[in-house]
Amino acid sequence: MNSGSRPERRPGLLRRRPAFRRVWMSEVVSLLGDWMSFVAVSLLALGGEGGGVVALALVMVGHHLPIALFAPVAGVLADRLDRRWLLIATSVVQGALTVGMLGAAVAGNVVGLQVLVFARASVGALRLPAQSAVLRHVVEEDELLEANAIASATWSVMFAVGMAFGGLIAGLGPAAALALDAASFGLSALFLRGLPPMVAEGRPAEGGMLSALASVRRDMVLAWRHAWERPPLLDAVLAKTPVHMANGGALLLLNLLATQLPFAGTGALTLGVLQCVRGAGTGVGPLVGVALVRRGLRGERAATGAVWVTFGAIAVFAVTRHPAALLAIVLAWGLGSGANWVLSSSEIQRLSPDRFVGRLSAVDNLALTVGLCATLLGGAVLVERTGVPAASAWLGLGAGVVTWLGAQWMLRRRAAAVSAVPAVSAVSAVSAVSAVSAPPPLPPETERS
Repeated sequence: MNSGSRPERRPGLLRRRPAFRRVWMSEVVSLLGDWMSFVAVSLLALGGEGGGVVALALVMVGHHLPIALFAPVAGVLADRLDRRWLLIATSVVQGALTVGMLGAAVAGNVVGLQVLVFARASVGALRLPAQSAVLRHVVEEDELLEANAIASATWSVMFAVGMAFGGLIAGLGPAAALALDAASFGLSALFLRGLPPMVAEGRPAEGGMLSALASVRRDMVLAWRHAWERPPLLDAVLAKTPVHMANGGALLLLNLLATQLPFAGTGALTLGVLQCVRGAGTGVGPLVGVALVRRGLRGERAATGAVWVTFGAIAVFAVTRHPAALLAIVLAWGLGSGANWVLSSSEIQRLSPDRFVGRLSAVDNLALTVGLCATLLGGAVLVERTGVPAASAWLGLGAGVVTWLGAQWMLRRRAAAVSAVPAVSAVSAVSAVSAVSAPPPLPPETERS
């Protein structure tokens, strides 16, 4: 090729990485079913026999809390066992449990539904670190940011479409949405069957399932120590938690407003529309954040901006009741939280050795989920006692802001402590200071729930 010719454009990541395409397709069908059923289940909990604000919060907590409870086990399994096998097995079991949820919904059994939601989420919790770790096997290191952006955009599109269709289908009852959700898990497993084995760093599984379970505490401590000695990595691991604390209280308010101000005709349709717009924001936000980084904005500044866009949007959301304004605000809310998710996830995958990435993703999931569930439950109790729906959003926002400020203070102290450690030689001292004082730039990319 002569020097004057135009460079040949590479095909998109989904075209040039067939294994990544299989992972992506499995997530498309699974997420679509999940969000369609989520609308129906939430409305059933809020309006069914024995329902109310706390019942709604319990269903939402049941959807998320297992991520925290099982995060240590999930992270160790993802780093010791075949990640492909974990994804297939959990998809099959989740499909079977969704059939049970269908039976409980048809019977109007809110308590049984809550138990099955918790059980299904517990199985799903085992797949989250494996999903993050699998990207290391299906794309190159310099493609991780692009892969995460695609995954986030996919999550957002499926969230938006699933919520919109879920709002429509909820009018017919929850059975249809749950039946489609159960089928989606089976289709997801079929897509994953074509993947090759994916064990951390190409090693065979170390002793199998029992050995992995016996080593959970030791392995998680090793992973945490690795991050603790590397402040930029620790920052990425903790970055989502303050945002999700704010999200918890605001999500409860969003569900309540949909039933109290059904501007789309019904509460189900209004909830679907609001969640659809928020989901669109979570897809666009990462694209904006990544574009700013590519134009020269430092990665940590982009991440900080994403956090404060989320906080600001939730603050305005708590005091706004006009339909058009609500739509604009939930869009901004999605922009900030989506950018926060992708920027932090990409950094965890980039800065973690393959042997630790599953466990550090689990720590990330554990921290953010505990924060989300705490503000969901605390917000629900506060709303029932005060009768003020916005109280949940203010509780979550206050907790998120305080946690973010505390985390930034702690990270600065860690960076100073690590850089002050006496080095063996002048060369190693320079290397240590550089590692903690200069946050690594995000890799270039060509480009999420």
